[in-house]
Amino acid sequence: IEITDLSFTYPERETIALKEINLTISKGKKVAILGKTGSGKSTLLQLLVRNYNPTQGEILLAGQQLSVYTESCLREQICFLTQRVHTFSDTLRNNLQIANKTQITDEKMREVLCQVGLDKLLEQDLNLWLGDGGRPLSGGEQRRLGLARVLLNDAPILLLDEPTEGLDRETERKILAMILKHCENKTLVMVTHRLTALEQFDQICVIDDSNLVEQGSYQDLINKQQGFFKGLVERI
Repeated sequence: IEITDLSFTYPERETIALKEINLTISKGKKVAILGKTGSGKSTLLQLLVRNYNPTQGEILLAGQQLSVYTESCLREQICFLTQRVHTFSDTLRNNLQIANKTQITDEKMREVLCQVGLDKLLEQDLNLWLGDGGRPLSGGEQRRLGLARVLLNDAPILLLDEPTEGLDRETERKILAMILKHCENKTLVMVTHRLTALEQFDQICVIDDSNLVEQGSYQDLINKQQGFFKGLVERI
């Protein structure tokens, strides 16, 4: 993924959401996008899946303009977990099956549900009806359902927007370990404002006030005198 001189302003707004971003994400790398709420992190992911087009600059995927790919092609290549996970009015099985074009075995679904802490849903098996007229999921359960979909998805690129938001620190570490294992041979871009397990990522990018202010490995940034990331870690 090559991002060059990327700027973006949402329609009917005057404030710039992203300003002249330059970033290269090599195949198979694990990249954490760090920054406070409203800094522009989530906007970058929205642009990578073409929910919006850049106001300025370009995004290349495998050397081609992102705009040349069809929506179906992008969906095959990219798994995108947003902050708001949608539950379809359907069975638990079908809510998980949408994660993959190929048929997922019931055994694999049960295994992943247990991994993300949704094993209590299995008391009524995979035929449990979710959504309207069925069992409503709490916000935390919806987040875990989204994580289960991620772990069942075989797309080569994963974009995760605050995947561990609302989880306690111990659960967060377990979930991140599962995500990183799942992504061993995949490209991972994860947006977060938390610092858990960042040392396990190949690259950290810090966005502040719409600007990419720092990027590098954990060791590079933590040793950078008066660096933005170093200061953040020390304050927390």
